[in-house]
Amino acid sequence: MKVLHVNQNANFVGGIEQILFDTARGFAEEGISQALLYGGGDVSPHFLQHFDLASSNMSILAKFQPDVILIHKLNDPEKTSLLASKRPSVRMVHDHDLTCLRRHKYFPLGNKPCELATGINCITHGCFIQKGDKGGLPVKLRGLGSQRKLMDANRGIRRFVVNSQWMKGQMVINGYPEADIDVIHPIPRVLETVKALPPVSEPEILYVGQIIRGKGVDLLLRALALVDKPWHTTIVGTGNHLDACRKLARQLGIDDKVSFAGWVAHEALEPYYAKALFSVVPSRWPEPFGMVGPESMARGRAVIGFRTGGIPDWLEDNVSGLLVEPGNIKAYAAAIDKLLSNKEMAISLGQSAAELAKDRFKHNMFLKNLIQSLESVL
Repeated sequence: MKVLHVNQNANFVGGIEQILFDTARGFAEEGISQALLYGGGDVSPHFLQHFDLASSNMSILAKFQPDVILIHKLNDPEKTSLLASKRPSVRMVHDHDLTCLRRHKYFPLGNKPCELATGINCITHGCFIQKGDKGGLPVKLRGLGSQRKLMDANRGIRRFVVNSQWMKGQMVINGYPEADIDVIHPIPRVLETVKALPPVSEPEILYVGQIIRGKGVDLLLRALALVDKPWHTTIVGTGNHLDACRKLARQLGIDDKVSFAGWVAHEALEPYYAKALFSVVPSRWPEPFGMVGPESMARGRAVIGFRTGGIPDWLEDNVSGLLVEPGNIKAYAAAIDKLLSNKEMAISLGQSAAELAKDRFKHNMFLKNLIQSLESVL
């Protein structure tokens, strides 16, 4: 089988590119010939090492002659339609681009996730008013026409791979056939090297991830301000919401109990997890999957998360952590207080989490299931 991958970037930009790189490496080990069609921008030779051919030109179709096309990130309707007409195609839906005008899947006002179909709902909830481009006006308007054009272009694709059951539901309510959608959890190769850490009893809480509004660090801070038990929180990561979160911590009077560690390389995270009693995933947006959760579980740390998006696919309430009603700050504070008050419970949930991660989240199973999806369209 010859696979042509399609992605906007040909370097390590984010989680999509890491999954693409891991996929290409795994396919290469299975003897699958691969090429990459990318959109442009900087190119990383390391990123391209598992591809027989790579180009930003559509002529790669004629040169490589793929059996199947695997689309990762592509928001060009014309190119999508053309590719789908040339070869059997599968799309890995890594985010909410196909089902949300804002691409965030939560309403602009409040903390509530959106579970509505694209259409008039996007107008009534103000989702057509979006943040302006850098250097331009503060806001811009995005009409439904461009979103519908993108969605219609993808209807020519034969099969879709989504990260979670929630994403599958959103695809279905937007008119994509349920029978054509596979749920495959995107497990990165690095999870194979993660081991469970010894439990600790200090009241240390850990957040790892981007500090952008969708990740809900501000919700976490507001919840922590309601917790009476002794605690300390380390926030690992950076992003455009960092300054606002620092300011919020000061306003809430908890800045002496919150450490902002900044960006930390993945291989250097171990000491942070080693000190944590449990970790938190306070995402405001419905995570397509939320890989930081299983990574925490694999290290033997329970997780507190909102019951939204793909989080319930890996987080079982009172088994591997605690699930909370989306956006409910008081309930999130109560969940934190519960584990701080019962450290034996936090440790027990962490041990259970490690066992679940070991049994369920395997990179080789991700590859096997993805190959089956590709073969199904041939």
